[in-house]
Amino acid sequence: MTYEEKIQWLGQYRAAVRRERLLEGELEMLRSAAARVTACLSGMPGAGPDVDRLPKAIEKIEESKKSLERQIEECVACRGVVLQVITRVPRADVQEVLRRRYILGQNYEEIADAVGVVLRRVYQIHRAGVMALPLEEETGGGEAS
Repeated sequence: MTYEEKIQWLGQYRAAVRRERLLEGELEMLRSAAARVTACLSGMPGAGPDVDRLPKAIEKIEESKKSLERQIEECVACRGVVLQVITRVPRADVQEVLRRRYILGQNYEEIADAVGVVLRRVYQIHRAGVMALPLEEETGGGEAS
């Protein structure tokens, strides 16, 4: 794999986390909408002709919850695979930089502050770590042999 392909592969966990957060926001929006529907169905005049709005809202919330649960499971699995590959890198400093970047989602400046090195050194460690990753067997979509 090329350097860019390895970077993209490492980024899969953070992408899964972003999708999870998006689904969490969607679920919260649906819950808020359902609360408004409940208020409209309180028997006050002007509730409107659509009495099926609350069951529809609940159905959408349940669908959204299931999607979120599937996404959480995907995040956990993806995190495990990415961490497994990172831990195969022999140097602890490289593992830490890669974990902070691709698991915690820290930027290079935050990593430099956390590990106590200059920014340029973080770039060097990161590049060396990405190049050292044993990813060829992971790209087939299966487990490492």
